Amino acid sequence: MILYGRDLSPFARRVAIWCDLQDRPVERRKIMVSGPEWEELKAVNPVGRVPALVLDDGTVLTESFAIIDWLEETAPAHQRLLPESGVARRAALQIVAMAHSTSEKAVALVYERIRRPEELHWGDWIARVEGQITAGLAELEAHCPAEGWFFGAGGPNGADISAVIAYDLVNAVHGHLLKPGYPKLAALSAMANDIPAFAKSRPAA
Repeated sequence: MILYGRDLSPFARRVAIWCDLQDRPVERRKIMVSGPEWEELKAVNPVGRVPALVLDDGTVLTESFAIIDWLEETAPAHQRLLPESGVARRAALQIVAMAHSTSEKAVALVYERIRRPEELHWGDWIARVEGQITAGLAELEAHCPAEGWFFGAGGPNGADISAVIAYDLVNAVHGHLLKPGYPKLAALSAMANDIPAFAKSRPAA
């Protein structure tokens, strides 16, 4: 399989870690969506978004939620990273969703503060998005275990992957938003990034 997207993309990184933890070999194409390789990416995904996962039979899957749904559906039961059904699955998916929303807002803030010319910055909008990011982190912190993995699992699961990716992204590109402190998320990130599947794709702060 071939995975398009850089490690700084929280959505591509989530798929990369998910594949690694499920022992799925993946070739990486770390394309920047704003760089000269965008035309190559659009040949795979006409919208020009990452992640895009090209399966061994040539099928292209796009959007991280759809890709992860396929990964979970086709993985052996012992390698699945989300509960199969019921309240446990709902709880895990809510953590995944909150982390995804937080990551989306962190990416939006990158475009607003870095990609948009400074004279076009909108202070009120930046403050709004920053508030959404910190609200998402606070919600994740509230549900994060004081030690160990989410839901008492024996290893990282989908909730852990998603929460760590959101925290690591904010740490890398909007470090000033971590000043209130999120000690449980920080500890979870440190524990996860001791695992090669996480460490090799961790964005530099």
